[in-house]
Amino acid sequence: MTTDDLTTRATEARRALARTLVDAGDLTDPEWRRAFEEVPRHVFVPYFYAPSGERISGDDRWFAAVHEDRSLVTHRTNGAATSSSSQPSLMATMLEALAVADGMSALEIGAGTGYNAALLAHRLGDDRVTTVDIAEDITGPARERLATAGYRPTVITGDGSIGAPDRAPYDRIIVTCGLSAVPPALLQQLTDDGFLLTPLGNALARIHPTGPGTATGRFLPHGAFFMPLRHTSTDGVPTRRPPLPIGPGRPSTLPVATIADNHFRFLAGIAVPGLTWQYDLSESGEITGARVWHPDGSIAHAHPDTTVTEAGPRPLWAALEEAYRTYQIADRPTPDRYGVTITLESQRAWLDDPDGPGWTLGG
Repeated sequence: MTTDDLTTRATEARRALARTLVDAGDLTDPEWRRAFEEVPRHVFVPYFYAPSGERISGDDRWFAAVHEDRSLVTHRTNGAATSSSSQPSLMATMLEALAVADGMSALEIGAGTGYNAALLAHRLGDDRVTTVDIAEDITGPARERLATAGYRPTVITGDGSIGAPDRAPYDRIIVTCGLSAVPPALLQQLTDDGFLLTPLGNALARIHPTGPGTATGRFLPHGAFFMPLRHTSTDGVPTRRPPLPIGPGRPSTLPVATIADNHFRFLAGIAVPGLTWQYDLSESGEITGARVWHPDGSIAHAHPDTTVTEAGPRPLWAALEEAYRTYQIADRPTPDRYGVTITLESQRAWLDDPDGPGWTLGG
């Protein structure tokens, strides 16, 4: 395929993807639609990794995947996926939720491929956009791809939890990696009427500062699955599974199939953060058993006979059962029924009301 052929095909494919996002209701703002139609995603994703680990580049499989509504793993560390190009529908949802206007400045935490920074720069202008990622082997290629596509926002290599204070304040901060709690430094870099949009658990929260070190916010109804924020260049490798528990199991009050319910998984993610999951699936794709563990060495094994065994410093499955009781009593709440309160002393997610059931973030 010649360069001209690729350019023509990619232009048509971007327009088709934008129409798909519009038809699905994920893209409603004409300015953002124009950005998705004009920013060349294929420049930012010259290759990606299949689940098998195969690197795919330059062929029809690559071209089709880049112009589909799917996330693509773009960076691996010691064999583990540590960076990706997010699903375009989720990107559109987040960008529209920013509610930007001309003249605003934006900080992105999680540069990744640079594609989202290009969309921001297309909408706001290069000088209004700053993006941060942890490792030069991510930011270097992102910077080059941005320049190739005609965009030159400020790209910084550093710990995203620190932000980019030298260019603050920002009207909007968008976090494109998973957080278990909001880094206080980011709140300090917002304008008085600005806000931060971030994944917490597996949903999006829009958080407004209310004073020095304090903030409040609500979750949006949308799911949001992101790789976790990395504080060092070697972060991101999944925790090795501890030895499986041994001994007799006990009856469980949490049906193992419930962990496929994204609304429950949201609550589980804020009630018991930092978990790694592994499933057993039937031929029809139903979950019949699971292992779940935490970096502190705790592990639980849910068996097909509905019993569970646990080991380590804390009973993980018991904590999940407690979250499930709250979930049932509250009539299976969706993420938009939850909110966040941040003080100098703590960060707390709550259900329905700040005085309602709550969980310490990052705990």
